[in-house]
Amino acid sequence: MRQYPTNNISRFAAAPVTKWMLIILGVSFLVDIVGMGDSFGRLKPHFAIGNGVLHEIWRWVTYPLIDFNIGSWLFSMITFFVFGKLAEPAIGSRRFSMLLIYTTLIGAVVYSVMSSTSLTPLTGATGLSMAVLVAVAMMYPDQTVQLLIPPVPMKLKTLVIGLIGFLVVMAIVQRADPAETLAHLSGVGVSFLCMKNLKWLDLGGKKKSKQSAKRKKAAQKSVKRGSGMKPRTILNMSVSKREAEVDRILEKVSAEGIGNLTDEEKEMLKFASKND
Repeated sequence: MRQYPTNNISRFAAAPVTKWMLIILGVSFLVDIVGMGDSFGRLKPHFAIGNGVLHEIWRWVTYPLIDFNIGSWLFSMITFFVFGKLAEPAIGSRRFSMLLIYTTLIGAVVYSVMSSTSLTPLTGATGLSMAVLVAVAMMYPDQTVQLLIPPVPMKLKTLVIGLIGFLVVMAIVQRADPAETLAHLSGVGVSFLCMKNLKWLDLGGKKKSKQSAKRKKAAQKSVKRGSGMKPRTILNMSVSKREAEVDRILEKVSAEGIGNLTDEEKEMLKFASKND
């Protein structure tokens, strides 16, 4: 029988985009440090965006995927691992993907506008990390997290504000390139605006969203009539029908987020996870 993801088996069942971001960032970093015969690494000359290569369009979307600075790379990996798994299921993989795409493109635009005075190519997923943090903080502002350094509890909104301030201060102290700094910090503004206007993230999924809304409305009517799916009903379903239903629910989680499931869909998913 097909195995369905459980909390103990797959921590990224509802966050496939986050999983692939971690894989890509990990592989690209390893490739870069293996090839560091000089100070630029192996991938930076070909995939970073910088003054003089703005016409090479692929660089506008590949620059976040390469980063040979271990500090910013670790920051991005930790952010996606801890907070990406919260943000993606909450808004859906499609919207989460569009948030990352918007952040990437806006960061490239900001950099290109200021690149005439910049000597530093733009690399790293710091802008994407800030976008993920802002999204999570706006959804769960009062959620408390336990920091490692210093070991104190802190609300998510406080943590994000502190991180933004820290990045700004570090950029000033280290006299970082303004174009690079503002390109990364633009992720904060992009995420804030997108989370305030979630419909902006529905690009390319309008038809599917309408169909999902209809299914959700029909399910809500069914629940109100007292005909919601009970555990006994699930047990009486054939194996093939149950698998098809669970597949549909998993697709809905991926597209819309787990928060949009009806009570009967949650019951079905819970049943499948326990028994498979």
